[in-house]
Amino acid sequence: MTEVLTALTISLLFGIGVYMILRRDIMKIVVGFCLISHSVNLTIVTSGIFTGPLVAILTDSVNEHAGFIFADDFAGGVLSPVITGAADSVNYSDPLTQALVLTAIVISFATTAILLTLAYRISEEYGTTDVDELRRLHG
Repeated sequence: MTEVLTALTISLLFGIGVYMILRRDIMKIVVGFCLISHSVNLTIVTSGIFTGPLVAILTDSVNEHAGFIFADDFAGGVLSPVITGAADSVNYSDPLTQALVLTAIVISFATTAILLTLAYRISEEYGTTDVDELRRLHG
């Protein structure tokens, strides 16, 4: 049930973002970009959650080789960090996706700041934020 609710939330955010980008007002376009960015971040975070006994980062034994703990199985295609113990329907989250989303949040914040600054300058210069009116004024 949680997966369905998360998928609906992501699709609703993305759909509203696309709708806002297709509007005529520059401020609505900026809000649409923000919503799409948030929906993509939510998608990346939810893709890094593992549940159940088939979690790739779990193992029952720890191999030590030259001071490193690893559980890589090159023949099986498993290249992962190690958490020892059993996975009795416990949720685990991949830290790589969290780091990627943290970086994406910072980048989207900077992009939003630039878009808002451009929208403000356009509003000050031309007196409107309507895209069709700007196109008509530009010639």
